[in-house]
Amino acid sequence: MVGLHAPLIERYIMDRNIESYLKVYKVLSEEDCIKTVNALEEKDKEFQTHQFYNSSNNTYHSYEHELSVAYSQIETKDLIMKEIWNGLRKYVEELNMKGWFVSWNGYSEVRFNRYRTDTQMKLHCDHIHSMFDGNRKGIPTMTILGSLNNDYKGGELVFWEDKVVELKAGEIMIFPSNFLYPHEVKLVTEGTRYSFVSWAW
Repeated sequence: MVGLHAPLIERYIMDRNIESYLKVYKVLSEEDCIKTVNALEEKDKEFQTHQFYNSSNNTYHSYEHELSVAYSQIETKDLIMKEIWNGLRKYVEELNMKGWFVSWNGYSEVRFNRYRTDTQMKLHCDHIHSMFDGNRKGIPTMTILGSLNNDYKGGELVFWEDKVVELKAGEIMIFPSNFLYPHEVKLVTEGTRYSFVSWAW
């Protein structure tokens, strides 16, 4: 009798330092960033106040000094979506998790974030219940954050309340979308901070 055997997976010892799963990649040129910011400034009326979802009572709410967000259709959006894919590929290859996590099923449409002076995003985790739609298997596995400009003050990206991550314009950061990675954007004190975000599942 011939038995069926699952393919052997090479033994993999995971890095237990959670900071090791914060990865930064340069994906956009300065010209692409400038073009994107200029296009977003022309889409001013499409930006809406950001809302957090509360799964306990199925409601949405905003905090004081909340940023604004938009899903604007602009010329560079397809390029950004392509570079998100390239970033995810690099992330998975770099972690080299030996077969038990080798890919992703998809990622969300890029959302643009605008932080004007005196706005922020409060400490949170990317445990996004609203991504369940019957087709996707819901809560994302990876977050992709991208920076589009640096000509502002304040607005620091902070993990675990004390680790400041300086993302330069054109860079993305990828990290796991779970409770181990609480993060926030501090109050912008001068200028306007533009970024984008997507989530892979």
